[in-house]
Amino acid sequence: MLLTALMAGIVAYGAQVPYPATPQQFEGRRSSFVQGTLNVAAGERATLRQNADGTYDLIGVDRIEFRDVLPPAEGSRDHPNSAAPGTVRFGLHLRQDVGSLLKVENGQDEGLKYSGFIVRYVGGQARGPAATSVCTVPPGMANFERWPEPVIQIVIGGLEPSDDVAPTCPPHVED
Repeated sequence: MLLTALMAGIVAYGAQVPYPATPQQFEGRRSSFVQGTLNVAAGERATLRQNADGTYDLIGVDRIEFRDVLPPAEGSRDHPNSAAPGTVRFGLHLRQDVGSLLKVENGQDEGLKYSGFIVRYVGGQARGPAATSVCTVPPGMANFERWPEPVIQIVIGGLEPSDDVAPTCPPHVED
C-alpha cells in the first residue's frame, strides 16, 4: 500500500509541464521561446504554432530586413499578413531614421492578445525590459507597433485568444 502511494507520488511529480523544460531556439539565431515567453531579437522574425492544448511551439526564426516589417504603402493592395495558417509571427527591426518596428502577423482562426516588454538601447547600454502597450491582432490580420528609439529585443508573453474583430489598443504605457 505504501509502495503504491509512493509510486503515485513519483508519477504525479514527473508529470509533463505545459512548456518544454529547455528553451526552444535555432542555431545561429538569438530569438528563443522559453516556458511560454518569446524573446525576439532585432533583425529576426519568430514563428509560433499553437498546439491542441493551447500552448505554443517555436517552429522557426528567420533573419529579416527592415522592409519585412514595414506596413504596406498607402493605397497598396498588398496584404501585410504572410503568416501560414495556424501560426503567429513576430518580426522586429530598427533603423536610426525611423525607429523600431514590430510586425505581428496572425494566421490563426482566432484573435490574439499578448503582453509586451521592450529592451531599449540607450546611452550605450541595454535598458529594460519595460512594459509597453501592444494592440490585439484579429484573425488573419497583421498589426504594426512602433517605438522612436532603438529596441533591441521584445519579450512577448501571456499569449491568449481574443474575440476582437478590429485591433484593440490599451492606453499608451510611459516609463
